[in-house]
Amino acid sequence: MGISYRADDDLAFLQYCREDDIRNLAAYLMFDKDGEKRRASEIADDPQFKKLQGQPDQWRRCWQLVAGELQHFAGDSIVNLFRRQGVLYREMLCDVCDKTDVKYDNKASAYAIENQLIEKLVAKSWEQMSPEQQRSTAEEMNLNGSLGAVPLVAIINAIRAGGLGSLQWSSWLARGATASFSNAVGVTLGGAAALVGGRAVAAIAGPLAAIAVTVPLLSGTAYRVTIPAVIQIAFMRRQYEKEDHF
Repeated sequence: MGISYRADDDLAFLQYCREDDIRNLAAYLMFDKDGEKRRASEIADDPQFKKLQGQPDQWRRCWQLVAGELQHFAGDSIVNLFRRQGVLYREMLCDVCDKTDVKYDNKASAYAIENQLIEKLVAKSWEQMSPEQQRSTAEEMNLNGSLGAVPLVAIINAIRAGGLGSLQWSSWLARGATASFSNAVGVTLGGAAALVGGRAVAAIAGPLAAIAVTVPLLSGTAYRVTIPAVIQIAFMRRQYEKEDHF
């Protein structure tokens, strides 16, 4: 059928992202958690992708293939299997927020809605962590205050402030979302790894997985792709803005 990408202002920044981060995003589309290739994925068989095999910027040059395939996965989850048309990222993002019970302003920017999602997932995960996990995370995230006694409100305020606070916690979520299958698919986790240490990742992986189980309709393949993919894109957007403005 071929991959078609719908021009999308909220995804255009992907072309400027790091090679490893685009590869990580593509891993959700191409493989399941056991490292098996998804039958619905067409990226690896695309002539443009194969032509660039072995090139150091293969993923950046094929970013539209990755974005286009994600749009089609999201199209199946949002409407039905008959539309067979990719959807814009904003619609995908709002759908993920709906499934995770995130309150958001549908007139806000994608960045602002992503921040609402980050707040909700971080809060849910933090509350499900043990005191020891909270202490380890607080230490590696360089949080102020007594370790183990960091109020959740301080974390949420850091996310709401945007900038480095939002970047740091989005990277925490992105690392946790990929940790469960990174070894199976060979994901490098390069971008988020530079911001969050190993113990912090271990702390988030369990609670985040527990949250996923409780989200309605997550048994469908499309939602198992779109939810972690949106988390990854939120992190990538903040990483891109940091490199562009600081």
